[in-house]
Amino acid sequence: MKTRVSLILGLFFLLWAIPSIAMESVKIRLATFRLGSSWYIYGALMSDMLRAGLPKDSTVDVLPHAGGVGNPKLVQSGEAELALGFNVTAKWAMEGKMAYDKKLPNLRGLVGALDEYFVGIVATKKSKISSLAAVVEKRMPIHLVTVPKGGMGEYANRQIMEAYGAGYDEIKSFGGNVTHTSFSVIAKMLADGRADLFMQVITVGHPAMTEIATTTDVTFLSLREDVVKKLSQYGWIPATIPAGTFKHQDQKVPTVGLTTNLITTDKMSNELAYKITKIICENQQALSKGHAGLKSFNPRVAWKAENLGVPLHPGAEKFYKEKGWMP
Repeated sequence: MKTRVSLILGLFFLLWAIPSIAMESVKIRLATFRLGSSWYIYGALMSDMLRAGLPKDSTVDVLPHAGGVGNPKLVQSGEAELALGFNVTAKWAMEGKMAYDKKLPNLRGLVGALDEYFVGIVATKKSKISSLAAVVEKRMPIHLVTVPKGGMGEYANRQIMEAYGAGYDEIKSFGGNVTHTSFSVIAKMLADGRADLFMQVITVGHPAMTEIATTTDVTFLSLREDVVKKLSQYGWIPATIPAGTFKHQDQKVPTVGLTTNLITTDKMSNELAYKITKIICENQQALSKGHAGLKSFNPRVAWKAENLGVPLHPGAEKFYKEKGWMP
């Protein structure tokens, strides 16, 4: 009898110990953006946390490419296990739309709402553009300037103007034109009157928009509620630029925005997805101290679909439900 009890107890402790020894060291590649970018710094912060919290001898390498559009492709293809992305581009990637010529169905979300980006829209006061609606109603021959095609800012320009009924072709039919170029050229064109209107995905303290607001007499334009609703089909979410964010921007500006997320694929184990999600969410304070952009990170809403753009990984879902943040 004593032997039998000993065997049962031995079996119990063996089974109890399995979870603690089942997870071996892992090798993770985290795709971010170019060296020195906010995302690269985000990645460096996260990699330190993950190395400290994952099994001994685990490695986390930060890849300085390929940004919001390219990172989902890297994860889908297996060239990276984790990536920073945008909720908007992740949605496009899942659906095979806009920047993607085919669906990337294996993408899964771990953590969303890491920060807050806005679409900032400025018109030079010299242009006398009072609203985007006025451009269409008056058929104004404006000169719209954007970042190069394929960038998030350019997609924002295109989708917003189309939502108002003034796509690139319509702008040209009004006698206007559209130029795609670099930030430095854009700032000069607005300052010397060769451009009238500019839109870009920005954060608080965005260098290019700060320069434009400082060197050029501009007005920040808002988006109508019906346009914000139209843009939600692309994955954009309602956002408001706080008053005083930029020089001479004295009023809050209703617009649309997006947020950074942490994505993987359904090939990642539930256990590893759970562990990574737990480490990131339980280090919110450290992340916010490491980079100002992460101060708005709220782990309690990091699981929501609109903040991820892709289905939630089951391992991450387990964590959020355990915390009581997810019903």
